[in-house]
Amino acid sequence: MEPGTACKDEPKFIVFYSALLAAFSLFCFNCKASDPSVSMDSCGTMVTVNQQCQSCKRNFKWRSQPYILGRYPAGNLLLSFAVLMAGASIGKILLVFKHMGLSAYGSRTFFYHQSRFLFPVILKYWKNYQARLITKVKDLKDAVWSGDGRFDSMGHSAKYGVYTLLCSPIMKIVHFELLQVKAEYKSSSKMFT
Repeated sequence: MEPGTACKDEPKFIVFYSALLAAFSLFCFNCKASDPSVSMDSCGTMVTVNQQCQSCKRNFKWRSQPYILGRYPAGNLLLSFAVLMAGASIGKILLVFKHMGLSAYGSRTFFYHQSRFLFPVILKYWKNYQARLITKVKDLKDAVWSGDGRFDSMGHSAKYGVYTLLCSPIMKIVHFELLQVKAEYKSSSKMFT
């Protein structure tokens, strides 16, 4: 691995409590004296090892992950991103972690990450991507457009409709819209008539 590799691209490992305890109990990382006292705290997927030496009276602190934005453990945000991108259920992922004994955060933290970081970043990426697509389509001489509309249920009682525009020559969806049926429409099929 090259120096300066982004934390998202680094390999990650599962480390057992006993292995960390053995590694940090050998000697003081400050004065090299033997048998320091060691305690560990977890913050979601991150562990912080606190080493206290009786000889030099100094403390040594080691964290298993870097912080993102100076405050959030990288593994916590990366786990939330991975769950969202995989389309997985946070409840099932946390259940797998629980059965394996892996340290993790709660589902409330996942939803906080979604609303605070993930959704805004995804929306910003989509808007930039869409702007590039529209610029590309404007340069086409024979742009062919296709559209489609789908409702959340069959018949005339659908509450929401999703409408999509596809540019056929580049085979990309350029725009989509989620609309709610308004009170003045009796059914979703009458929204655009």
